[in-house]
Amino acid sequence: MKRGSDMDRAFLERYADVLLTAVNLQVGQNLLVRAEPVHLGFAGVLAARAYARGARYVRFDNSEIENPVMYRARIEHSREEYLEYVPRTRLEAMKAMIEEDWALIAVRTPEDPDFLAPLDRDRNARAARAIAAEMRPYQARVNNNEIAWLVAFYPTAKLAGRIMDMPPGDAAIDALWKVLIPILRLDRPDPAGFWDAHGEELAGRADKLNSLRLDAVRFTGPGTDLTIGLLDGSIWRGGPDHTRSGRKFNPNIPTEEVFTSPDSRRASGRVAFTRPVFVPIIGKTIEGGWLRFEGGDVVEYGAASGRDVLDSYLAMDEGAKRLGEVALVDTSSPIFMSNRTFYNILFDENAACHIALGSAYPGCVKDGDSMSERRLAEMGANSSAVHTDFMIGSPDVEVLGLSRDGRTIPIIAGGRFAL
Repeated sequence: MKRGSDMDRAFLERYADVLLTAVNLQVGQNLLVRAEPVHLGFAGVLAARAYARGARYVRFDNSEIENPVMYRARIEHSREEYLEYVPRTRLEAMKAMIEEDWALIAVRTPEDPDFLAPLDRDRNARAARAIAAEMRPYQARVNNNEIAWLVAFYPTAKLAGRIMDMPPGDAAIDALWKVLIPILRLDRPDPAGFWDAHGEELAGRADKLNSLRLDAVRFTGPGTDLTIGLLDGSIWRGGPDHTRSGRKFNPNIPTEEVFTSPDSRRASGRVAFTRPVFVPIIGKTIEGGWLRFEGGDVVEYGAASGRDVLDSYLAMDEGAKRLGEVALVDTSSPIFMSNRTFYNILFDENAACHIALGSAYPGCVKDGDSMSERRLAEMGANSSAVHTDFMIGSPDVEVLGLSRDGRTIPIIAGGRFAL
């Protein structure tokens, strides 16, 4: 790209069209673009392309949760007794968006990955926990596909500098785009068409896993021997999803995973993180982390750096100590092959197998879409106000499926799917 040129604008419009196709924006539908202020320019491109497709209204949301400057000011200077306040306007806006069937595109790339790192841990945790708890009913409705939603990536100068090991700035952003273009398949004649076809391939892989009727999956490798039990009704998913009204959409671009909701009561063993994990709700990164599970709970943990992040995260609520997702990704992923850490869950989770501490996906449980949160929890699907992925896969980590009829089935060997 030539920054600032017509070609640059055309390239961004091409990327915006891929995202709008993925979220399946309809004529007459409203669109919410949730992002940090630094993304306002790209949000304008998204808005223009959305209106060209017939959108009724496009809103850019950079309220406190998405605005790190405002959030940091609050944590550093607010009176103690106000830290747990969550304004009704925030909740009412979310409720109205769901009821009016908006589409949602969330751009999850911070302007400065380290901006929130200096915050006092306890004050930050109090505010973050209160926000997560109040937003939980509405976020659950989004996760349950009452609307079409999409998580997307857009480079920022400091993040690009960290990823590319360069001084932050335009040169780092341009260098990062060269890495991103093949990952996002923007070098293809029809990128949106590719993601449709690729999504169907992932759905086929999920169907194969479902046909095995697995009771558990086991991960083994350096520092890792973890067995995760599955529910009798666990459903593997991958690729496209559907809203409750039946409208198809792709929730992640890029995506390379197949995933399910495990039995939160049946994780045992030790697991090592194979990539750094940036935890947005805390604003800090964990490196060299590990967890040990007994009876589904994290009972011991550590990290080369960022143990305090785990301290805060695991104290969010009881569900933060249990698993809500297990996902499989092999080393054919272009994100893995880029040999880079993106300090961004959307990309890093699609580079390697991962587990999530926190809420389960109702859509990954048989008939879960129609169950109450309480009923899901009774079945063993985890309930929490948070959900964060931790990468545990590498070429040295093997994955076995343990079937209900006693078979042991290689799923990933030598870093590649063996099915």
